[in-house]
Amino acid sequence: MSSLTRDSDLSFDALDRESRRQFLRLVRDERDGAWALQSATVELRPRECDSWNGSDEEKRLKVCALVHYGTEEYYRGMAKDFACAGGDDGAGAGAGRCATLVELITSRENLTVDVDADASPSSSVKLWRLGTELAPTAEARALAEAHGLRAQLDVLDAREDGWFVADVTREELIALREEAGQMTSKSAKRSAADVRRSVVSTGNLPPAIEALVVTATGRASGGDPARLFARMSCWFVPCPEAHLLLLDWVWAGGRPSNVLGAMVDCCAAGDLTSARRLAFAQMIVSAQATGPVGGGSSEPILVARRNDVAIDGVKKAFKAPGVDTVNLLYGGLHVPGLVECARERLDMDVVDVEWRDAWRVTPPSNASPLRYAILPLLLCIDGTDWAQTLHDAVALGPSTGVLAAFLYIVRHGALYYALGKWLLEWNRQLFETADDGVSPDNVNFID
Repeated sequence: MSSLTRDSDLSFDALDRESRRQFLRLVRDERDGAWALQSATVELRPRECDSWNGSDEEKRLKVCALVHYGTEEYYRGMAKDFACAGGDDGAGAGAGRCATLVELITSRENLTVDVDADASPSSSVKLWRLGTELAPTAEARALAEAHGLRAQLDVLDAREDGWFVADVTREELIALREEAGQMTSKSAKRSAADVRRSVVSTGNLPPAIEALVVTATGRASGGDPARLFARMSCWFVPCPEAHLLLLDWVWAGGRPSNVLGAMVDCCAAGDLTSARRLAFAQMIVSAQATGPVGGGSSEPILVARRNDVAIDGVKKAFKAPGVDTVNLLYGGLHVPGLVECARERLDMDVVDVEWRDAWRVTPPSNASPLRYAILPLLLCIDGTDWAQTLHDAVALGPSTGVLAAFLYIVRHGALYYALGKWLLEWNRQLFETADDGVSPDNVNFID
């Protein structure tokens, strides 16, 4: 069974509308019931001949929405499909018919300027080659191992012939962060409301602190006093997490994840690794949402600046002799901006979208009765917990009552955060309809 699907049966307009929305998705394969996290590769071609592409109608750009954690097969497949072997001298982009540009932030000392690139010190953009072997951080490896996956840098080697780094260096990123006011020293000077909005939208704080901020201020309150007051009142009624999530939905949208039932089935069967994979996949897909419920604003300044570097790298690669295909491998959250830049600045249009499995999860074939009982069970436990906490607050004295109320908030705050992060899909509306004709049911599988 191939891991590639192609939206070749869609009209150009439908492809273009879908390309604006999302480049990472969770789909169910009806043949075996497996859920797959898929990343898109968007192919663009020039609308007409112009000066930047050398009047060559055959030039094409492939933008791949890269997932930084996946199976070894996922990365091996990309290494094969985007291979760009050089000529006899192996001398860079101009020696072959294609060039592959990758997202990679590393120190300047790990990069070398390709011999065919413009090495002028005054040049603002160069085609860099990775000159040393890199490894993922210990945290990245631990996260991958917890989900039975591989970290990108453990498998995908950016030192391949014809591969270049089209990203800012680590030193440039630090300077950009300071310029954007996103470093801690500058963030501290802003108002508390501004810091909360920045933290929720950009993820600058450690996960534990971020969880506290999201639980306290909500995913879409925006620091508005009226909304914060409405959220505070939810803690005085049973099942507060349901009321808080309802407010989030009213203010920001979202809907229950399609993989919720599969996660419950995996947990009931004791397959916790598969359940974690499904939850991780849902988090990645939901990160495409704009605003604090997802990956932040429509295009944060750092994302926009890095996208500029990538597009400038694409223009330079196309100007190299003999290059008619440029592959751009970038994180999924960058790809909407990259596609728009290619359309507006390179005068290109989307002609095809291909999907690749980052990983697959096959839940138990029989649905667990737990998936139908979990909601009544949750409501029953919540109601009992609320009644017991109220009893303790009234009957056991002020100090014990305050402690009981605090523990109640901690328990249900953790449940609210977990449900919102792992079980809801924030980049889709509850009553959204597939008005563009794009759904997993009309995608052709390639065998």
